[in-house]
Amino acid sequence: MTTKTTLIAGGWALLGAPREARFERAELLIVDGKIAAIGTELPRENIDELLDASGTVVIPGFVDTHHHLWETNLRGMSAGWDIVDFSWGIRFHHSAIQSADDIYAGTYAGAMTALDAGITTALDFSHAINSPAHAREGLRAVRDAGLRSVFAYGLAAAPDGSADFATAEARHDDLRALRAESPTGSDASTLVTLAVAVNDIGGVPWEQTKAEYELARELDLLLTAHTNSTWSPQRAPEISWLQREGLLGRNQVHAHMNTSSEHELGLVADAGAGIASTPETELQMGMGFPILAQAARRGISAGLGTDIQANNSADVFTQMRLAMHAESARANQPLLDTLGSGALHGVAVGPAEILHHATLGGAEVLGLDGITGSIELGKAADLMLVRYDQLHQRPLLDMTSMLVLHSRVSDIETVLVAGNVRKRGGTLDPAASVKASTLVDAAWDRLYSQIEGRGGQLPARPDGLVDQIVQAAVANAPGWAAEVAY
Repeated sequence: MTTKTTLIAGGWALLGAPREARFERAELLIVDGKIAAIGTELPRENIDELLDASGTVVIPGFVDTHHHLWETNLRGMSAGWDIVDFSWGIRFHHSAIQSADDIYAGTYAGAMTALDAGITTALDFSHAINSPAHAREGLRAVRDAGLRSVFAYGLAAAPDGSADFATAEARHDDLRALRAESPTGSDASTLVTLAVAVNDIGGVPWEQTKAEYELARELDLLLTAHTNSTWSPQRAPEISWLQREGLLGRNQVHAHMNTSSEHELGLVADAGAGIASTPETELQMGMGFPILAQAARRGISAGLGTDIQANNSADVFTQMRLAMHAESARANQPLLDTLGSGALHGVAVGPAEILHHATLGGAEVLGLDGITGSIELGKAADLMLVRYDQLHQRPLLDMTSMLVLHSRVSDIETVLVAGNVRKRGGTLDPAASVKASTLVDAAWDRLYSQIEGRGGQLPARPDGLVDQIVQAAVANAPGWAAEVAY
């Protein structure tokens, strides 16, 4: 077996837990994808590649805890939509017409865009699995891109059904088959692992919801779900329901959680589950303020996600800033309303804390904090080299603030996943970029006429749509629902 060694030298490095903001002049020796030594003036003998980090700071790659990569082939479509528009346009209509080739194209292009933005790990919530081939093409895409990925097999059926899965159990059996084919462990060299993305609570009968959570336990897979993300006078206390049935537990990632009560956050904390917060889509689409800071105060592992490239970019710098400022707005408004500006005391979440959520905090959510999310001996070399010598970053008063508040995707000079360079000199591999662009353009060419034939990008919403969705959710509630408190 050939050993590959890389030395990163000449720059600063963010060592240890990111929230501690320990920046040091340091060199990193990478051996077979792992950080083998951290120090100064490390030996140069037998080095296969020397990466010059001059003018850069080496930090952990971003960990994206909630991303629907396949939707990249609809990039920008939902930019002016609310959550009901999104559900109606993409989930009710456009997911049904995705072919397996479309899933590969969108997932590959989305993964390459994520790498360009410094995301080295992403949970891919792949919820347009219309056939066994769709699942396998999605998996192949993240593997081909070289992104560390938790590929969450979506159990949601397209609203108009799919001949490939006559029943929910048929879809479960396909996941069982895929589980048997997939790696059972997760380490620095195993880039892609399997997970399960369940149906939204209320979207299917409660007994099916129970079966999906039990399937994840049967297969020992991380489970992810959209949870407590819609508002209604008849809102279901979804976390309380899960806890009542013994379904809430560790190895779960609950996305959004904006409507959660303090009681429900306490249940999540007690269960050891994690939360994925996606500030940009949550603020735009009417899901409410991000729950990130409230969750963290409860001791809940919380990470950031970019959510959907059908809506916004894969830029985690943007998500960090939106999360910081939204949390301060939420915390400050009651003080402003009652006591005025003199009652203010700083911000709710500072730069070091938000950088934690974008890196190690996200890795904790995915159960990968022993592998990635920070620069430590033995961890995977999932890294990015970010320039700090640009005009918009000078003068340099504080390294963390510079990174979080004054840096851009264009400042990312180099990206490595498991020691392999995925972005160099500020540019992705040209062949990979051309491949991604060609694939996603061709996918849109295929999809465009179908979408136009089905009512356009946003078909007219029928009268009473929201009432129909609420009524269906009520019908899918457990029989004992009225007994459970929020």
